[in-house]
Formats: sequence, C-alpha cells, structure tokens
Amino acid sequence: MMDQGTHRPVNPQIYGWKDGGFATPRPSKKSNKCLVYFLTLVVILSILMLIFALAILRRVQAPRVVLNYVSMPNLSKINASTPSLNGTLVAEIDITNNNLGCFVYADSSIAFLYQNVTVGAANVTGGRVFARETGRVNVTARARPTNLLKESRNFSRDVGSGLLELRSYAEFVGRVHVVRIFKLRTSKLMNCTMTLHLASKAIQHLECL
Repeated sequence: MMDQGTHRPVNPQIYGWKDGGFATPRPSKKSNKCLVYFLTLVVILSILMLIFALAILRRVQAPRVVLNYVSMPNLSKINASTPSLNGTLVAEIDITNNNLGCFVYADSSIAFLYQNVTVGAANVTGGRVFARETGRVNVTARARPTNLLKESRNFSRDVGSGLLELRSYAEFVGRVHVVRIFKLRTSKLMNCTMTLHLASKAIQHLECL
C-alpha cells in the first residue's frame, strides 16, 4: 500500500514536457498539405482569371450604333420661295454591344443635316448597354428654319422634286467594363443617310454605316 505522500512520476511524452517546460505542439503533416493545396489553388485560379481577362480585352470592340427609325410627322409645308424646314424629327437609335462586358456611354448629341447645314439637333442622355444586348434610345429633334438653306443652290430644286436628302451624325463615347476591374475606353461615330419624302412626310432609304 502506497503512502499518501507518494506520487507517481509524470511521463513527459504524454504531457509534452521538456526540460525547459511544456513543448510547443508540432503542426501535423496533414495541415501543412492542406495549406499548400489551398495556396496552389489560389495561384492557379488567379492565373486563369488573368488569362481570361486579357483574352476579353483583346476582343473588345466598339458598339454598333444605327438609326432604327426616323419620322417627321408634323412637317410644315415647304415651298421653293421660302426655303425652310420646320417640324419635329422623331428617331430611335439602336446601340448593340457585342462585348462580354457592360458598355457605359456618356451624354452625347445627334444632328440632322441637309448637305452641310444643320436642320435639327437633340441631346442624348448617357446610359448603359449590358453585355451581348441591344439598347434603344428615343430622341426628338426640333427642325427649325435657318437662313443658311437659302444659300444652298440645290434646296429649291430638291423641294421641287419632293425629296430631300438628309444625313445624321452622332458620336457615342464610353467604356467597356470587363470583370468589374478593367475599363476600356471606346467610341463609335454613327453616320446615316436618308431621304425625306415631302408629300408623305415619311423617311425613306434609311442607311447607316
């Protein structure tokens, strides 16, 4: 029978005891392997994302901008003696974004011209077109009389024929957002031609480059 004051010796291997005190537990080999696998996976994913982003950046292109529809329903009567163009031009602009990122464009303007004379203009509010989608913008331009039409030699002749050749210009400047990190600046100049039929007040032969 052991005395009450007698104690069994402590096994240092069980309690991690060393001469200087308790030993620091060593991390297991399994934990080290998990950490290595995790860091390797992070590096591989980062490289793949970088390659993917660079591939998209190389394929970024300017959007396609065209006039989808133009009308002039309240055109005032025009005669050769008083050369003027008075009415409202109603137009629809289609912006097609074929990129894999969102296209965000700033405020712009659209102008309608007869030869080199501006006969109507309107502001275009900035907006965005999502990836692989087409956005539509409605604009209304007021065509007002201008004395510059009197200086045109062909205006009276075209009025007599009942057909007016018009052009329209608009420039859209913006940025394509790729992977929410890269923002690539791009722009597109819209250039359209059309024929205004004075008798029916209809727009014919609408073509855009």
